Amino acid sequence: MTRLTSDPWQLMKLWQDELSRGPRNPLTQSDESGVVGGDWTPAIDIKEEDDRYVLHADIPGVEPEKIELTMEDGMLTIKGEKHHEVTENKEGYKRVERAYGSFYRRFSLPDNTDPEQIQASGKDGVLEVVIPKVEPKRSKKIEIQPKRSS
Repeated sequence: MTRLTSDPWQLMKLWQDELSRGPRNPLTQSDESGVVGGDWTPAIDIKEEDDRYVLHADIPGVEPEKIELTMEDGMLTIKGEKHHEVTENKEGYKRVERAYGSFYRRFSLPDNTDPEQIQASGKDGVLEVVIPKVEPKRSKKIEIQPKRSS
């Protein structure tokens, strides 16, 4: 993707913002695989309620049916693409700030979520994903039997 302008301080600001956030819930952390990204990154808020997590993603200019939301191996993935008319060589443009291109976000879901009951809806450029909570599985104590002599 060609950009008309670049801000050399943008990467430093993103890095500083990331460091200032501090410890987070596993649901709020992106996958550490380095695959997360794309040409732009939608802003995402995640709220924890008593019985669910609610995720809001700002994805303006992308129809909800064009967003791919998948759940696999405890990872919630949001991806899609925001298309635009090519403006780089058009007369009159002095600045282009709106982000275009592909986006890709992944989140590790906590053990107390029910992936089978996830619901999503989109309106006015905001994707809402509701992730219900379930009671965490209790650990089972296993008795260790003495080994019998032969």
